[in-house]
This record gives sequence, C-alpha cells and structure tokens, in this order.
Amino acid sequence: MSVYGSSPLNKCWAMRLLALLLLSVNGLSASQLDQLDGALQVHGFLTQAYVKTTENSFFGDSQDGSWDFRELGINSSYRFTPSTMASVQLLSRRAGEMYDGSLDLDYAQLDSTIYTADANRVGIIVGRYKNPFGLYNDTRDVAATRPGIFMPQAIYWDRVRNMVLSNDGAQLFGDMQVDEHRFSIRLIGGKTPIDENVEKSYLNPLVDPEMEQDGLTLGGRLLYEWDGGRFNLAYSSAQLTLDAETSMLPDGEIEIDYRVLSAQYNSGSWSLTLEYMQEPLNYSGFGGVMDAGDTTLDGYYLQGTYRLWDDLELFARYEESHYDKEDKRGKKTAQRLGLEAHNFYSRVSTLGLLWEVTEGLIVRSEFSQVDGTIFLSNLENPPPNERSRNWNLFSLLVSYSF
Repeated sequence: MSVYGSSPLNKCWAMRLLALLLLSVNGLSASQLDQLDGALQVHGFLTQAYVKTTENSFFGDSQDGSWDFRELGINSSYRFTPSTMASVQLLSRRAGEMYDGSLDLDYAQLDSTIYTADANRVGIIVGRYKNPFGLYNDTRDVAATRPGIFMPQAIYWDRVRNMVLSNDGAQLFGDMQVDEHRFSIRLIGGKTPIDENVEKSYLNPLVDPEMEQDGLTLGGRLLYEWDGGRFNLAYSSAQLTLDAETSMLPDGEIEIDYRVLSAQYNSGSWSLTLEYMQEPLNYSGFGGVMDAGDTTLDGYYLQGTYRLWDDLELFARYEESHYDKEDKRGKKTAQRLGLEAHNFYSRVSTLGLLWEVTEGLIVRSEFSQVDGTIFLSNLENPPPNERSRNWNLFSLLVSYSF
C-alpha cells in the first residue's frame, strides 16, 4: 500500500482487493451492523468515467476515448464514546497518467470533541485528515458530492490534487450555533504529501525536479452558514514551502500561499455557487529567469444547478484560470518564457446532467468547450507548444455508493 504516488502493491491486485472489500461490506446485513449499536459505520463507492476530447489528453488518451478514470473507495468509522471517533478510508484512483490505481491510505484520523454544549463544540483531529479548503475539497473523492464529473479546475486542480487534498498532522475545530446562524472554524498544521504531479507542475519536467516539504503546512477555513445551509460563505487558506533539487538549476525553494473565497445559495430546486482562488508563488535560489518568475495564479468558477425533476438535475458552469492574475490572456508570460499564450490560461464552459437512478446510483453526462491548456497534466500531454488551444471535452460517469 502506498502513502501517495508509487506503490509496491500491484495496481491490478489493489483494485481487486478493494472491489472484494466493497462487495463483502455491501453484503453485510443491517442486523450485523446493528449489533454494534450503530457505533460502526461502513461505506464505499465505485466510480467509472468515459472521457472523449477533440484535442489534447485529459485523464488518459482521451482523443481516442479513455476509460482511464475510476475510483474505488471504502471507509469505516467507529465511535468509541459520544465524543471520540476513529475513521479510515482506502482509495484506489486511476486518473490517466497522473494516478495509476494504487491502493492509497486516503485518510486515517482520530476525532475527539473536547467541549460540547447544545449545538456548540470544540475538538481536535489527529492523523491523516482531509484539508477543509473551499466547499468541496474534503469530499472531492466521492462522485455524489462533487459539483460535476470533474472538479472545477480553476480552484481544485487535479494535477496537484494530493498536495491540496490532505495533511498528516493535527486539525483544531470549533462550531457555534446562534439561532439560524452557524459559525465553523478549522485550523490545520501538518506535512503535505508531495508527488511527481506536484513536482512537474511547479517546475519544468525537463529539469527533473525532486521536491520535499520544508516545515509544516499551516492554514484553515472559516465557514458561515445561514438557515441550515441555505447560504454559505467561507474563506480558506494554506501556506507551505517546497525545497527543490533539479538536474540543471541550483537548488531552490518555492513558497506557496493558497487562498479560496467561497459563496453558495441554495433555494429549493436551484442553487448558485461562486468560488475564487488566488495562489501567490515565490521562487528563490534557482537563479536567472526562475527567480524573476514570481507570480500570483488566480481562478474562479460560477455554477448554477436546477432540479428539473426529483431525480434529474441540470447544471451550467463557467470557469477561468490565469497563471498571472495581471495577465489574463497569458501574452506577457508567453513572451517572457518563449511559450504559446494558451499555456497560461483557460476558459471553460460546461453543461451537464445528473440522473439519480436510485438512492446510491448516479449517472452524469457533461460537455465542455475549452479555450486554453493551463490545467492539463505534463505527464500525459506533449510539450506545451504542441498542445491545442481550442478543444472540446465530453464525459460520462456512473457511480454507486452505499
């Protein structure tokens, strides 16, 4: 089993093992679980997607049609006392050339509530926990809780998913309810998993980058909810530093500051969601053009959903990403680095349908028109100037959860 990245456990056997666990757990009777008085909870999910693009590669060789996106997960929690609970999730995720389906420890944490009074509580989580960034980061692996087949890349880049997803350390939490108003705070501190996707996203793959974290990732989220989630407003942030070695440049470091502002309104059959991200990057020690390459990435998306019938939902989303928030079309950055401008931005328009076949089975279909290539993985695409600026993306997804 791997922590993240490469794994000694053969990926085919990992998928078979996880599938067997899912089938076995799903076959447990309610009476068997009730013997533990509800203290033990076991859930799982299986997801398979098909991706077709007119140009470029997105989760596999998608120009020819790709089935290389699947997720199998099983999680369990056990409540020792009303204030103490342990939970763990194993995940096998195949995502093109970025993730090979190895069995990963997605999270393993101990949650302890130190103080509670009415609807208010304070506590701590230790272990490997999901980072509370934005509205969706801590549930992004479950297809039924995502805002689409794929996360909005303007905020939740899949190419650096593991870095954003979780930490090994501690998380302090507090929740307070005042009439219809609920306030939540999460403070995090810990080590962040760094993999090849991260290394080859923040530095050119041609320089053979290798990275490790210097110090801890520190951050958190403030969340305000009104009327049981009718309106949500959140601010999330995290800071970390990466030490980097390369085959062609002096050793250096990259300082990353990740910030997300989120707002959502839910009203009966429709909802509206807006999230905005800024990510200042500071390069030092590499020399030359790299040290002069400090920038602030930014991006946003606006998504609306409408419930057509009880089991059918329509959604539309528009998103933009920029390598430099002062250079929306990438022209200045392209001139400085000698690359095509489309490598430094993206604009994506998406229409999609969600069909809830049963309580645990969903089917999604989506079509996207894309201008730009900033979020494409360097691991499964040709050199930047050989990528196509304008391309379309069609995807289907089936997911079962219990």
